[in-house]
Amino acid sequence: MHRFVSETTPRVLCIPELLQGIFQLSPDEANVNHACVCKAWNEEATRVIWYDVPASRLFSLLATLVSHQGEDGETYFSFSRAITEDDWDRFDRYSSKVYSLRFIQRYDPSVFKEIAVGRRRLDFLPNLTTLYDARPTALFAYPRIKHLIIQADTFTSNEVIDWLTLVERRMVYIEQLYINPQLLPSNDVLPAFTSALRRATFLKKLDVPIRYLNDNNFPILASMPNLQRIYSFHPSWSPDARNLSARSLSKLPADPFRSLQDFSAYLDFGTATVYIPAINCFQGLRVLKITSKAREPPERYIMLINVVAQHCPGLEVLYLERQSIVLSLEESDLTYGRHLQNMLKSLRRLKSLTLRKFGVRGRVPLRDFLLFAPHSEVLELLSIDIDSDLISGDPAYPFPALKRLHYEPYSKLRTAPTEVAYFLSRILSPNCKITSNEISNPELYESFQLVRTWVPVLIKARMEEREAAVWDQSRG
Repeated sequence: MHRFVSETTPRVLCIPELLQGIFQLSPDEANVNHACVCKAWNEEATRVIWYDVPASRLFSLLATLVSHQGEDGETYFSFSRAITEDDWDRFDRYSSKVYSLRFIQRYDPSVFKEIAVGRRRLDFLPNLTTLYDARPTALFAYPRIKHLIIQADTFTSNEVIDWLTLVERRMVYIEQLYINPQLLPSNDVLPAFTSALRRATFLKKLDVPIRYLNDNNFPILASMPNLQRIYSFHPSWSPDARNLSARSLSKLPADPFRSLQDFSAYLDFGTATVYIPAINCFQGLRVLKITSKAREPPERYIMLINVVAQHCPGLEVLYLERQSIVLSLEESDLTYGRHLQNMLKSLRRLKSLTLRKFGVRGRVPLRDFLLFAPHSEVLELLSIDIDSDLISGDPAYPFPALKRLHYEPYSKLRTAPTEVAYFLSRILSPNCKITSNEISNPELYESFQLVRTWVPVLIKARMEEREAAVWDQSRG
């Protein structure tokens, strides 16, 4: 950051000029070799430094930036002086090394006007491929832009529409579109979004609020040959969105979602059971995340698990969550273990499993770990709501690859922590960590801490006991 602002900004000596001055002063012929080394080092260093930069650093190559308050009360930055040809010389030296540009501050329109007028070529950032939080402007809307990331929640609906219009008209090779989940679409945004999708045939990753997706534009996504990821968000404060229905499936092409690997959406479980066979007909899905804000009865949860088992054999990550449950002990609640076991038998590649509010009244008893441990050879993360009050049996099958057991917030730790720790120490490996979200209840937090402390101690003691027995046997 500049500590002062002067009328005439001194010209900055850049690394290549410094190196040139050093070697011009030395007559030693050996410096030729040193110069070659320094040149290679300099090229690599500047490539790394300028690959991903904030816009303020890039614009400061032209002139110092100064701030002022706009009529709307926001702080804006502008150039402190007129830009000269020497400034453009310095800018051009580094502009070709910029691939990713991040906008953190707001800039006065005069900044973009001066760049547009003074630039020596239309694509003054010839290798730019990624934009973060840039306000919509044709100045950066190159056809070669592959990643448009709108992370800030300060964008207006009109600004989002302007960007989508630029995507449709000038950025048709875009591969990733990310829109902040807080930026829920207005009625005018959805037509612009749908029109942009029709042109974005090279799209690979789409991250948008769930309200952007509906029965009209979902079939367009199904036709994209390169689409690998669909990730939809839903803010907790927003009411439930039901934009997608089974009606959109009737409009799908004969070979939908040829490249889809990652599908994450807020859908009720009934809709999800219909969608999953359609989106994974090519068996390419590796990540599936479904979150329902509806009150889902146990039988719908089990139905969804059965559909996943049948249609998603290649899954590596599975996340299923119902945010509210029907609190009644039903027959399907008691038979969930058999369905879960069948699913794990089908998903032999599964490395991460998260089941929120699943099981007996929304929790999985610890005793039922005995059911699915034998079918979790490669499982590394298990995140569930646990009921520690139901412990029985002697664990015969540990989790061989589990690296993290995560207690979800709906868990109960009613059994003595030492008993829970003893049980877990017999099914977890020495490298497995036990984690949880923030626990507000002091008593529950203390119990969880005791479990987390005692499990590795008991595992270590058991391993030492086993090693001692082997040693005694070898001596005998």
